[in-house]
Amino acid sequence: MAYHEDSSASGQDEPWIQWFCSLKGHEMFCKVERSYIEDGFNLYGLRACVSNFSDCLDLILDRIGPDDSDDSHLTQSACTLYALIHARYVITAHGLDAMYNKYANKEFGTCPLIQCYGQPVLPIGLKDEMGADTVKIFCPKCQNVYHPPPMRSRNSHGSSHSSAAVDGAAFGTTFAHLFLMTFNNLVPDGLSQESVYVPKVFGFRVHPSARQRSGNNSNVVIRSSKVSLRMPITQAITNGNGDGGDASVPQQVDAKMDLSASKPAGVEGVADAGAGASNEQGQSYAKNKKGKGRKNEAAKRRVKNGDDIKSKRPRRP
Repeated sequence: MAYHEDSSASGQDEPWIQWFCSLKGHEMFCKVERSYIEDGFNLYGLRACVSNFSDCLDLILDRIGPDDSDDSHLTQSACTLYALIHARYVITAHGLDAMYNKYANKEFGTCPLIQCYGQPVLPIGLKDEMGADTVKIFCPKCQNVYHPPPMRSRNSHGSSHSSAAVDGAAFGTTFAHLFLMTFNNLVPDGLSQESVYVPKVFGFRVHPSARQRSGNNSNVVIRSSKVSLRMPITQAITNGNGDGGDASVPQQVDAKMDLSASKPAGVEGVADAGAGASNEQGQSYAKNKKGKGRKNEAAKRRVKNGDDIKSKRPRRP
């Protein structure tokens, strides 16, 4: 946990915890109660995390003055120890109440997503180990994690430069979600389907297929009333020289052209097909009519010659 070395002198006139929380970039920290730090049970396992544990604890509790702690390494270790204590404190009942006031005042910032309309965010760490990652902000509305913007210090007097990044282990992975479970009345409604941003081009929605990368085998189809070409995209641009000259005809192009000046390609074939079908129907009709005519003539000849089948039948008595 880093700090401003030129600000260490300010700790002479104020408690160490108050000085630490007033540093630029430490606006997310709350003041841990002295009684919580003095309880050895709450510090179990932290002795192995920092060097000079006893001296760092005495510095945090103001048992030793700033004149006795001029060593920057000791102050750095004390900042690391306080961050680890802070991560445990904010998940207690008193710690959650202290962070509730900061959340209500939007001291942690707001969500940068436009659709969240300034939703307050919570600090969160992606890892519980020191030095793994910096602190992030979690939005309970869109359920996303963002980098926190540079914050102004209460004592910066207009300066927007922040101190070194705060370690994410100072808040841990549990605090943000436990906070929302405790104060469930603060949980906002999620983003509605209507609030989701829809990309458009000239007022028309962009189809999802437009975002897919086309492979090397994709073809470009160029159609007109007289010419129809099909060629690979990579071959349909230029001759490949890249000199900005005139584009030559690409190689290995499978081109199908119909340069008929009278009518578009494909119309003549359709007309010929229709004419062929009409001719076949006419021939079939003529054959049927001719066959019926022959049958009628044969029947007339049999009647004339007296060979009619009906006339030869014997009559019943």
